[in-house]
Amino acid sequence: MIEVPGIACAGGAIGIKRSGQPDAALFVCEQPTVMAGVFTTNRFRSACVESALDRLHGGTGVKAVLITSGNANAGTGVNGRADTELLAASLGELLGCHADEVVVLHTGVIGVPLRAERYIDRLAGLVESVDTSFEAGLTAAKAIMTTDTFPKTSVASFEADGAIYKIGGVAKGAGMIHPRLATMISVLATDAAIHPAALQTALQRAVKTTFNAISVDGDTSPNDSVLLLARAAQSRDAGRLTPPVISEGTQAYESFCAALTDVCETLARMIVKDGEGATKFIEIRVQGAANEGDADRVASAVATSPLVKTAFFGEDFNPGRIVSAIGRSGAEFDWNQLQVAIGGEIVFQGDVFRSVPDVTARELMARSEIVVDIALGAGSCAVRFFTCDLTHDYVRINSEYTT
Repeated sequence: MIEVPGIACAGGAIGIKRSGQPDAALFVCEQPTVMAGVFTTNRFRSACVESALDRLHGGTGVKAVLITSGNANAGTGVNGRADTELLAASLGELLGCHADEVVVLHTGVIGVPLRAERYIDRLAGLVESVDTSFEAGLTAAKAIMTTDTFPKTSVASFEADGAIYKIGGVAKGAGMIHPRLATMISVLATDAAIHPAALQTALQRAVKTTFNAISVDGDTSPNDSVLLLARAAQSRDAGRLTPPVISEGTQAYESFCAALTDVCETLARMIVKDGEGATKFIEIRVQGAANEGDADRVASAVATSPLVKTAFFGEDFNPGRIVSAIGRSGAEFDWNQLQVAIGGEIVFQGDVFRSVPDVTARELMARSEIVVDIALGAGSCAVRFFTCDLTHDYVRINSEYTT
């Protein structure tokens, strides 16, 4: 995992993609490892999500994570679940561990039988190629891509009790991106030891303001998964634990959470910047909401508006579309208190649009990264959201995805 101690990676082709391109990534834990996980809230869930949830709730350790690309194994019934478990069992045999210590995730086309028996013989080559180098982590990140145009990786360091630890991760995603989770998969790992309950809390905190605060097209998939791996505590003869276990309520835990959020935000930003066909990265900052729900409603309404997104693509200065989206969001606020700014230029205030010189408007819309600030004046809650424009290429990519 991008040089996180104790995690070895590999990427390669096992035959799922007809093109022969890499379609499988393997992450192997060299130390006893615990897992936290956050998954799609879409009621239509892939077999791999059900399988991973069983392992998470079972509380077993994790030896390896396999991600296959090209087939989502979703909507494939009991045979789909059997395919996921066959891959887990086969990898378990190769790695000398139990099948329930292997998590298998899938991404790709929905509704096509996986028929995993066709790929079993190629797993050995994947296992043999695992390595702890940066290059191995990058190869794994490339192997999980579908419509992505570049691999997504991030790493950070943090200090805890006088020691320096790392946390790193990879992610894939470019389309069907929207809370609650998106068509994205991410595997994160740290060489620090964290109690499983504290690990789950940290992941949920980090995902809330990162992976659950992005939108490309307002859609989600049945395969969305974010896994976080950490070292398990190991007893010493002297009765001490090595490495020391980081627990909630400590400065070490807060340092870990901050580093985790940084890694997740970097990956989340990459997903939006790589949005299918995207040419603009748009940051929406809402403040002054009466409650968190209203802040989310405003940010989501603006981020998912086709009219707003196409205006940014065409560099068409049309702030009325933003204000209209705010108005239909369902949030409660006083129109006389509402203020909207694009790229730092106030465009709406006191229930009226402000005149913006044409040259200024053109310069604002020509930027590749644009910030939209929305002040509701109704309270103290705030939220930050990342989205992108909607382009001709998005329509082309998704109108011919399976053909």
